[in-house]
Amino acid sequence: MRHRAWALWAVAPLALLAGCAPSDDVTAPVVEAGVVDLPATQDDHALPDDRSLPDAEALDAPDASPPSDAADVATLDSADAPPPEDAVDAPPVTGPLFDLAAIRDARGAACTYGSARTVFHEGALVEVRDASYQSWESLDGVLVPITIRGYLARPVGLSGRSAGVILAHGLGGAADEGAAAGLAARTRTTVLAYTGPGGGTLPSNTSGGRASAYDRGRRMFDTLRDPRGSWFWGHVTAAMRGLTCLASHPEVDGSRLGMTGFSAGSVATLVAAGTDDRIVAAVALSGTLAWDVATRAPNAWQHSLLTAAGLDTTSPGWTRLLETVVSPDRVRGTAGNVLMMNGTTDEFFPLTAHLATFDALPPARRRMSLSGNFDHGCYSLTGIESRAAIEERADLRAKGAQRMWFGRYLTGVSDYARLPSSPTMTLTPAAGATLVTALVDETVSALPVEEVRFWWSGDRALTFASVALARRSANVYAAVVPVSVGPDAVVYVDAQFRTRALVSPGRFSLSSPPVFASTLVPQIRRIMTCTP
Repeated sequence: MRHRAWALWAVAPLALLAGCAPSDDVTAPVVEAGVVDLPATQDDHALPDDRSLPDAEALDAPDASPPSDAADVATLDSADAPPPEDAVDAPPVTGPLFDLAAIRDARGAACTYGSARTVFHEGALVEVRDASYQSWESLDGVLVPITIRGYLARPVGLSGRSAGVILAHGLGGAADEGAAAGLAARTRTTVLAYTGPGGGTLPSNTSGGRASAYDRGRRMFDTLRDPRGSWFWGHVTAAMRGLTCLASHPEVDGSRLGMTGFSAGSVATLVAAGTDDRIVAAVALSGTLAWDVATRAPNAWQHSLLTAAGLDTTSPGWTRLLETVVSPDRVRGTAGNVLMMNGTTDEFFPLTAHLATFDALPPARRRMSLSGNFDHGCYSLTGIESRAAIEERADLRAKGAQRMWFGRYLTGVSDYARLPSSPTMTLTPAAGATLVTALVDETVSALPVEEVRFWWSGDRALTFASVALARRSANVYAAVVPVSVGPDAVVYVDAQFRTRALVSPGRFSLSSPPVFASTLVPQIRRIMTCTP
């Protein structure tokens, strides 16, 4: 019997960074838009994997030597030798962090596609092709061309020039044909799923360059000589080169481009949306910026990545990554529309980092959807709710967000021609209890409200409980909750909407921003034991 588990950040990071592949007797999970079917032989208590890793040395090897043609290489002024990890001063970046003129050069991208094959996903036939194109990674301050591989998926019968969407994977993951086909069927768009530098599970999806696990994961933080040395820079750049391939594809409308991704793919989605104004709509799933805020929690899983790499939060490589590639400042000028979906108990990206990132987005172009008790892998072990209940909630919010957000901004689906505003709430103490009143936008007739729930945590976001609010009048929902909201509380309201379709209506949720004390440091479960 097979069951479903969410795979967002990828292989348990300590094993990944040690260059350890899963044992040969465990079948690689099949990823479908962030949901994994795990074989029955898989240990139910293992952290979810995005993929089985091929030989670590093969992944870590650079795809190509620096080219001899100087015109194809961009360099940064730097010393002949890389500075030591404990160096105080890093050389300045002499040029843009992301060279958009070069990134948008379709001729240099050399986008190629293989023969079509037809698959069936989410009730639709989808045409899938192998895809490859050229991007870069930085080695010692020199940009080196690498080949990015993945899959192009387009629903059969989709006429004319469609919208295009980039699908980015999590850390240690890879482009997946099923994920690409599922997203294409769900959103009626042309989807390009790519593998970031050094990743891959098959010849058709293995990209060149150094993997995130290179040098026990130091590649992720390789920023001292050049912030573009970070694997995360390479992941974002590969995504934007993919946008160039979509924009130049004869069956794609280059004015209607979007991006989505899970975990590290969500991070890439946010950075790309803040950098490249070709992105009209972005759906960031279970990933944030503001990692300095996340790592205030001593158990935040970034600490394990740093420890495996021989670093910590005082290391200059880490701080430069925060200041450059993954700074919330990168999204302040975002031209597109961004929806952020996050689990309330995420071990990599807690609600404090989620809100810090969300607050940096332009207010008129943002929404959020929170998934109670969902996280990066421990939720199945907590006993707070059943695994199935948590996964069903997260699945509705993730897939519903993609369907709704891209339907609104990319494909012109009439059901989503106008979206509700985010719900708001007020809390009134009432003799040891709390009166919760929520204002929910009921003015969009095509999207009736299905349910409104108040969620709260009294243990610094380690666990959440919820109660349904009753409709009291137009736009007003309320209930008396038998708890007193204390200083460690985290609270929010979530409104679930649906379309009026009689068969398979579209469902999604919009949440109010979570409310918590400015001094909150969330409780986070440890990476290897899932205990607080």
